[in-house]
Amino acid sequence: MSKQSLNSNREYILRVSTGGVCLALAFVLSQLKLFEMPMGGTVTPASTLPIIVYGVAFGPVWGFIIAFIFSLLQLIGGWLVTPFQVFLDYTLGYTALGFAGFAALKADSRIKVNGALNRFRSASVLKIIAFTLVAYVVRWLGSVASGIIFYSEYAAEAGYDSALVYSMVYNGSFLMADLAILAVVLVVLYMVIPSSKEDTTIPYIQKFTAEFIGTFVLVFVGCGTAMAVGCDSANGSGYILTAFAFGLVIVAMAYSVGNVSGCHINPAVSLAMLISKKMTVKEFWGYVVFQILGAVSGAGLLQYLFSQAGKIDMTGVTEEIEGNNEMAKWGLGANGLAGVNGSFVAGLIVEIVLTFIFVMAILGVTDEKFKHGSFGGVVIGLSLVLVHILGISLTGTSVNPARSIGPAIFAGGAALSSLWVFIVGPLAGAALAAVVYKAITKAKEDKAAK
Repeated sequence: MSKQSLNSNREYILRVSTGGVCLALAFVLSQLKLFEMPMGGTVTPASTLPIIVYGVAFGPVWGFIIAFIFSLLQLIGGWLVTPFQVFLDYTLGYTALGFAGFAALKADSRIKVNGALNRFRSASVLKIIAFTLVAYVVRWLGSVASGIIFYSEYAAEAGYDSALVYSMVYNGSFLMADLAILAVVLVVLYMVIPSSKEDTTIPYIQKFTAEFIGTFVLVFVGCGTAMAVGCDSANGSGYILTAFAFGLVIVAMAYSVGNVSGCHINPAVSLAMLISKKMTVKEFWGYVVFQILGAVSGAGLLQYLFSQAGKIDMTGVTEEIEGNNEMAKWGLGANGLAGVNGSFVAGLIVEIVLTFIFVMAILGVTDEKFKHGSFGGVVIGLSLVLVHILGISLTGTSVNPARSIGPAIFAGGAALSSLWVFIVGPLAGAALAAVVYKAITKAKEDKAAK
């Protein structure tokens, strides 16, 4: 037997044996339910990770094959109504995981690397993350299409006028939570597998991980404080406690993860840094993705802990059931427009102005041309306290799209319907701050350059 034939047989055996292991592991994990989302849908412990690792190790063709087989396994015990649901929710939804295979090394390069995990480790983690996101977007679109057809009566019961909107929210909430867990495990796996060559992506992963941790802590502590003490007009002390909780997190993270990533932990801040040419486009998108995933993870853990402890979410709604107060609707410290009488315009103005103030302080403190000593983290933290003291009574104070997205996904309802305000407003305020700061400091820069 020729050497080429021998290598071909070994490759085939590796594909089949590894495929069997990955399918078995993925199926077992998919049967383990971590928790259920408020609107429905369950989250699993990174059950799709083995399929993604396989695709990255053996390329898109084999990745789609294994993902398709996995979709057939998911039909076991699944609820089925029509062939359309089978195709959209299962066949398309899970086969889409094969998109991760496009992150694989080229065929000639893959053959030279022994072992599936080594091949996975040799691929670019940025490409793995990017194509995994593509896979999940396709999954979401398939499920949304299915929901448009079959969720009309459920949408009405949940208070949604449109089956499309209900389907987008319903499917997006649990898929985002599932993706957050998957991303964490994926990055940890990538970092613990030793590399045989110098890896230029590790610094990126370290920064992205730092942003994930920072945003996770921001939501967990900040929103958790709001849930514990409440932020309504009858409990004014809750305003101050919550404001300081958010601000003190920034101080703590600035002197910890700030040493790695600069402690943006906020897509609006990252946008301002991008406009100010203090980071690359590649870094920006990585920061934003992991900030959102960190926020989703923080909000998910809050709901799980409060639920397990039987603790009342003071930002939610309770009902008396059999003599006990139980959560009828979770708030999770989500942002809303109740403080501005539901006015989208007022909400946008509040978020734009408050974000402008906050980001201007950040740009000034972090400007290397003007020395501010080692107190930058304290100043930024206090600036966040400042905008919260006013903003909590109006919009709950976002000034951070990730901080709003995480809780809204789990709270659902009004928090999701007004979510766009807390994405557009902070991003617009941050962009305005970056442009204005550049304009008002230009004269001093020109004078210093002469």
